[in-house]
Amino acid sequence: MTDAATRFVDLALKYKRWDEVKTLPADEVQILFDTVSAAAFNPKKVMPGKLVGHYRDQDGSSTGETYPINSLCPFKVVSDEDGDDHYFATGWLDCALRRAVYGSTRQTEGREKLIEVMAEEIERSVPLEPIQLTSEGDFLREYPPSTLAFSLEYFVKHARDENNLGSCVGVHEFCNSWMDRTRATKTHDAIVCRGCHLRVLFYKEVKTYGDLRQVLAFQRV
Repeated sequence: MTDAATRFVDLALKYKRWDEVKTLPADEVQILFDTVSAAAFNPKKVMPGKLVGHYRDQDGSSTGETYPINSLCPFKVVSDEDGDDHYFATGWLDCALRRAVYGSTRQTEGREKLIEVMAEEIERSVPLEPIQLTSEGDFLREYPPSTLAFSLEYFVKHARDENNLGSCVGVHEFCNSWMDRTRATKTHDAIVCRGCHLRVLFYKEVKTYGDLRQVLAFQRV
């Protein structure tokens, strides 16, 4: 994480006017690619381009008005999964660049401090590894992460193995329905999918995602 953060911060501080940058040498584009890769976005490539989002009415329809996804960074991220523009990764990269540039110019943070901050953000961006629930390939995916700051809306806080399980524990991967923890028996709790009604039992003493991961792995042996 620190190596990627160091190279990214050095690149961010190299240019005084990012709003005037249109393209970069191949080795510097690679730094952007390596940064979003370290942040677990699985990019296919990083290329010049601006993306816009669309404001929505309460019913979900577009208002016709747009807003920039990458207001400062002149590059967008293309997803390796489907080859489409990766809007969230592009927004995250733009947030990272703004954090480094504005941290230096507006908050007078030094290079070492910015590297520390960016290393933390890269690490924080890595999502919780999905937890295998059954031998058939059912997985629990973490609850959608929360935004850390309004101005840096693509910086989010993911769940970690040491975090406690709540009543709503996350999302059933592939089914994409919410999953809840509920008391099932005297000795066991259950995770139940709201969509397909999958029900997985585990010892009620389980407290964290890491506990659940270990217990279910043991149950499958």
